[in-house]
Amino acid sequence: MAESQVVSRLVEKRAELAGEVEHYQRELQRLAAELGHLDATIHLFDPDYDLGSVRPKKRGRRTQWFAPGECQRLVLETLRDAEEALSGRALAERLVARKGLADGPDVLAPVTKTVMAVLRRLLGKGVVRRSALANGTWVWAPSGR
Repeated sequence: MAESQVVSRLVEKRAELAGEVEHYQRELQRLAAELGHLDATIHLFDPDYDLGSVRPKKRGRRTQWFAPGECQRLVLETLRDAEEALSGRALAERLVARKGLADGPDVLAPVTKTVMAVLRRLLGKGVVRRSALANGTWVWAPSGR
C-alpha cells in the first residue's frame, strides 16, 4: 500500500516536471524566433554587422524573500530601532525573524548576503556608517547616530 502511494506521488511529480520542460521548450523556441527576427532586422540596416560581438546581458536575480526595495526599507527600520550598532549577521537574523522566515542556514546565508549588499550600497550613499569592533567584526548604524 505504501509503495503505491510513493509511486503515485513520484508519477505526479514527474508529470509536473515534464509539463515545466514542455513549457520552457516552447518559451525557448519563441525567444529564438524573436532573436532571429532581430538579427534579420539588424542585417537590413547593416549587412556587415557582426552579431557575434553582441554579448548577452545577464539577468539579475531577485531574492525570493523580499519584494523590490523591501530589504532596504527593513534594514533601515531595523537599524533605526536598534539600540546599538549591529553586525550584518545580527541584522539578517532580525530580518528573518521580522519576516517570519524559517530559521536555518539555507535561509540565513542568502538573506545575510542580500543584507550585506544593501548595507554596502547604503554606505556608498552615506546613509549608514560602518565601524569595527575589537574582534574585527564590522557593525553598522545609521549615519545620524
